[in-house]
Amino acid sequence: MRIIHCTQKLLKEMENPPLVDIHADTEGVGNWYANIIRIDRKKCLLFTNEKTLYSFLIPNVRKANLRNIVDEFLVNLSFNLQAEGFGLDVVSKIMQEYQDIGFAKTASKKILGSMNQIAFEWEVRVQMKEGLENIRVLEINKEMNKTLRSNQMGKEYFYPIEALREVLSMVPQ
Repeated sequence: MRIIHCTQKLLKEMENPPLVDIHADTEGVGNWYANIIRIDRKKCLLFTNEKTLYSFLIPNVRKANLRNIVDEFLVNLSFNLQAEGFGLDVVSKIMQEYQDIGFAKTASKKILGSMNQIAFEWEVRVQMKEGLENIRVLEINKEMNKTLRSNQMGKEYFYPIEALREVLSMVPQ
């Protein structure tokens, strides 16, 4: 089972879904962290991979999106991976890894700190474009994953997209 670690704020918005016991599963792409943030006065979901800090934002989130958060996660993960140039064979393999998803509370302040930085960078980009409606989400997600991040995977600095490619190269075919 894969885990989406949710912030307290997100769990409350999701009307407190059942939580699972956390067990360390380090194979494959791994688990994710999720937070609900406000950008340009709109609710957005931010997902960040715990191994690579690969992240993507889903803008304009409504209650229906939160009720179907697993589907939202999978569809948007698939779109973002395809936009990054991953083939359908790789995307399908990743989607198989997420057939069974549970929710848990957050467990890493380091990842939450990185997510706060990513959220801040999103806010700046949206302000520069004068509103969320003026941006292309997939393009900004790609830019964000080509931004240097620090202190994960035993590396001082790295690019999340390159870290994801590295993790995928270790996944058995």
